Amino acid sequence: MRKSFIIPLALSLLPGGEVLALSVDELQAPRVTLLTVDDVDDPADVKQRIKDLVDSGRRVAIAGRTDVLTLVRPAFVHAWPMANTVVLDPGAGLGVFGFDAEDDAARRQTLSRWSWSKDPFASGSSRSTRATPPSGRRHMVDFKVLVSSPSQVCRDFSRQMATTMYGDRMPGTAQRLAFRREARRWCQYGNLSVHTAEPAQFTIEPFLPANHLRLSLVNEWGLIRTEDRLDAGSVSYLFWTRTMGEGAGTGFARDHGSDAWYDPASGLVHGLMDAAIHSGWGSIEQPGVVTAWPLNSTFPQIGNVHVFRCDGAEAFRPVDCPVRPILRKLFPADAVDGRVQVSSGEDIAVGGDVKVSRSIDTEGKNSVGITFGLNMLRTTTVETQADLSLTHVRSNADTVFYRSTWWLPDVPAIQRWIAARHHAGSLAKATHLAATLNPHHEILWEIPLSGNENRPLPYHVVYEAGWNTCSNGTHCADHRRQTGLNLPTKGRVGWSDGIVINLPWD
Repeated sequence: MRKSFIIPLALSLLPGGEVLALSVDELQAPRVTLLTVDDVDDPADVKQRIKDLVDSGRRVAIAGRTDVLTLVRPAFVHAWPMANTVVLDPGAGLGVFGFDAEDDAARRQTLSRWSWSKDPFASGSSRSTRATPPSGRRHMVDFKVLVSSPSQVCRDFSRQMATTMYGDRMPGTAQRLAFRREARRWCQYGNLSVHTAEPAQFTIEPFLPANHLRLSLVNEWGLIRTEDRLDAGSVSYLFWTRTMGEGAGTGFARDHGSDAWYDPASGLVHGLMDAAIHSGWGSIEQPGVVTAWPLNSTFPQIGNVHVFRCDGAEAFRPVDCPVRPILRKLFPADAVDGRVQVSSGEDIAVGGDVKVSRSIDTEGKNSVGITFGLNMLRTTTVETQADLSLTHVRSNADTVFYRSTWWLPDVPAIQRWIAARHHAGSLAKATHLAATLNPHHEILWEIPLSGNENRPLPYHVVYEAGWNTCSNGTHCADHRRQTGLNLPTKGRVGWSDGIVINLPWD
């Protein structure tokens, strides 16, 4: 069903008197309101429309050009994807997702298959008798949630807070509205990256394309508010990203039948992959800027890239860099003897109080306010080990605004493996970097609110992969003249994704 939302401004009138309108579609399977925005629509009216829908618990998708969608971000949405379709899921907390649709038909098809979170206040839930917590005093909150992803921490937090406050009773409309507004102030989540067998977005100069490489990966983010109860003015946000997915074919992959292989006639290993994830704050250099990818940053070297402009010279530092970012966690740990530590879950403690208040607004209507005073601390990390045979994992520690993690082939060990087995052909049994690498990457930052409030803070992740021909230990060519060996020129490609974080004043 399609409705028209008339823009009541003179700007919305064409010379011929035709009225422009925001396109509003009510999709039924599943139910979601699709708003199609153009640059003639008034951003303030669109923001109010979005706010009303999300306050009522309605699912919303906003479509339009990326630059137009940036103008209609409501203040309560703290992260905004760089995409032509933005999805808001208010079911439990606030999910904020972005994807690029080729056209309207593709957009509708994607929305028809969308996986929505379950609303604890939805009609037909197990909650019954209407009830409201006593007002005028604070109610203590103390619980833990064990989570395995950034989205899960926000959904579980919202549901646990609803249970703590209301038990099995259904709150009234005003209480649900107040609860939704406060819950989304504390925790929001979404997808930073979604790639499905995607070829490279760009070739890294001065290297060649690597047409066989693919990326199949989902990277989630969560933005969590935390307050120091002993210092009322001390507010920080935890920004957490984590790659999701298990099993073969997830992560850095390649076309079927293009495994790395050993040629006994030439003694060369062909098609061996190396991979890296660079994750950090601020604007990034364009892919064609050669100086952003120094040759010593590519395998077999592991020097820093110069992609993130915030870590450049201070005199040239852009204005979109956050103030005093603190790295709290980086996984995986560096590899030791082919094994790496990875995180499989977070035990997050939530402590504090909740205050429910009532007042009468200017129209004489009763209104309800809910205010959380919470401290959300990451208390325990559940760790597991992953075997990465004949693979090194290394991360840097000498940058402020970003971190890089590299997955590098142990070429001498691979050649010893070949010699011990008199092997020829595919090396997929020897190392993940000959077939598919599931990177299992996560990073957690703490950003103080002071100095960062109401500033657009871009965050980017860059996925990098090389296609190598190797000989004589670690001789893997960048250029034929570099080693003096008759090796093909290296292929090197990348993918990048971004989101803009906006931390609110209150």
